[in-house]
Amino acid sequence: MKEELKRVEAFLKDRELSLPSPPALIPRLIQAVKYEDYQALAETVRLDPGLSARILGLANSPLYHAGDPITSLEVAISLLGTEVIKNLALSFVVARAFRNPVPPEGLFDLDLFWKRAVATALAARLLARTKKMEEDHLFSAGLLADLGVLILYVLLRGEYLRILEEKEVTSRPLHQVEGELLGFHHAPVGAWVLRSWELPEHIYQDILYHHSWEDAPPEFREHAYLLDLALSVSGVYFSRQQTEHYRRVKEELARYLGFSEKETLHLMDQMARECQEVFSFFDLSARGLTSYSELIREAYEELERSSLDCALILQRLKEEKARAEDLARRLKEANEKLRRLSITDGLTGLYNHRYFQERLREEFERARRYRRSLSLILLDLDHFKRVNDRYGHLVGDQVLRGVAQVIQRNIRKSDIPARYGGEEFAIIAPETDLQGASTLGERIREEVARQEFSYGDQKFSITVSLGVANIFPAASDKTPRDLIEAADKALYYSKTQGRNRLTAVIVR
Repeated sequence: MKEELKRVEAFLKDRELSLPSPPALIPRLIQAVKYEDYQALAETVRLDPGLSARILGLANSPLYHAGDPITSLEVAISLLGTEVIKNLALSFVVARAFRNPVPPEGLFDLDLFWKRAVATALAARLLARTKKMEEDHLFSAGLLADLGVLILYVLLRGEYLRILEEKEVTSRPLHQVEGELLGFHHAPVGAWVLRSWELPEHIYQDILYHHSWEDAPPEFREHAYLLDLALSVSGVYFSRQQTEHYRRVKEELARYLGFSEKETLHLMDQMARECQEVFSFFDLSARGLTSYSELIREAYEELERSSLDCALILQRLKEEKARAEDLARRLKEANEKLRRLSITDGLTGLYNHRYFQERLREEFERARRYRRSLSLILLDLDHFKRVNDRYGHLVGDQVLRGVAQVIQRNIRKSDIPARYGGEEFAIIAPETDLQGASTLGERIREEVARQEFSYGDQKFSITVSLGVANIFPAASDKTPRDLIEAADKALYYSKTQGRNRLTAVIVR
């Protein structure tokens, strides 16, 4: 886990400006709770009218109170207790900070994400209560358990949507797919951010280990296990693998608590009722939320109405499974085709400018993280306007395609070629020093100069000028933009010194 946290820290340290900063209310809340100061805690909560209303609403809900209405924050705090208030307030403030970081798209459903988060929090609280364990910090840990998923989506967007697609198609756990493709998964990401915000240790430690609770330090192991189990409980209501989650919950509760299936269903139904009470606290709709025992009863009634025998049902399920797998495969292929179209220049077949900028940032950060060299080649066709004026734009397009083909033939699989704009091309060369990039550029320059193009009976050739820039990001405070500017200046120097030449510089 230490190695994974190091990778997470390296991944996040250059992206801190993209993350929400700690809400200002958090340190004041923690300080007020530390000294058991009800008045200070009430005054802190009053600074946030939305939070005040939520806490009064929760204090008056059937979960905590059944008497006369409570209108005083101090009374609500004394009823709920400072630890409950702290964890509920932390949960609400942090959740709101991440409520709408970027518009949801594709497989990422933000509303479903928060519904499952609240359900996990309530499930963790119920399980802790059943074991007569301290339950309140587990509520917060449950609510924020998958915060790393949201952070990775905010930071990676398209790349993370492809991770979600891989999870859907393969039906493998998300943290396993993340581990393979990123080298770490969402649990340590969420834990790292919450620790940097100075949240209570038990919250971020439980989150850190909830997918590997066997490896947790002894004082956090059972809590991390309960958090992992709570995620399965919430998955019964808010996932596409409800049956698999219920099977696991039933087996684990029988082993861990000696629960019968009836007792398991009772816990599931209780969680559904509490979800209906608490969802409004987080501005979520409980519409359509049905207890699990009701879902099972409806399924049995449907089976009783059916005249199909067991063999026919099984065959139908087999056919539907095969159809679903085929649909998932074709959907993945279609998505991949659309993705390729969105990042490709239609004329040359190279990557487009937008994708070039995205990949340059990624390669720059990767080179800094792993202490590698990075080179950038900018290439511009000499006197290309004369080609368009003399032979027409169709021939000009033919020339651009021809140069793109020369680039494709000479680069490595790890290099990233792009049409930078107009008659200008770019090549990102990861783990390549100045000499290696210059050799590649010279090879392309010479082959372009030898290539013949035709217009009717006429033959002509064209030359290119190149600018090469190299950087070692780990030893520099420069940015990807600085690397582009250096390569552009080198290209400009090649143009002013007679064209059909290469100029190389090192960025320090």
